[in-house]
Amino acid sequence: MTDTANHQVPELGRLRRALATVFGWMEAMESTSFDYTLNRIERLEREVGLMKKELRQSSETGPVDVASGLS
Repeated sequence: MTDTANHQVPELGRLRRALATVFGWMEAMESTSFDYTLNRIERLEREVGLMKKELRQSSETGPVDVASGLS
């Protein structure tokens, strides 16, 4: 009887590993950029909130003399 075992081709294994590596890297970059974008949006929202709070406080205290702060 002839040998009919399924012998794996080494190049096919390398290709699969390479593709798995590339796809894993792409997924990591995608989630990282997504997380970065969310973090950036949250930081900007906090800054806008602080600016609104400062604006409210300054409007409650009255007009600010800009000329006195200049050197």
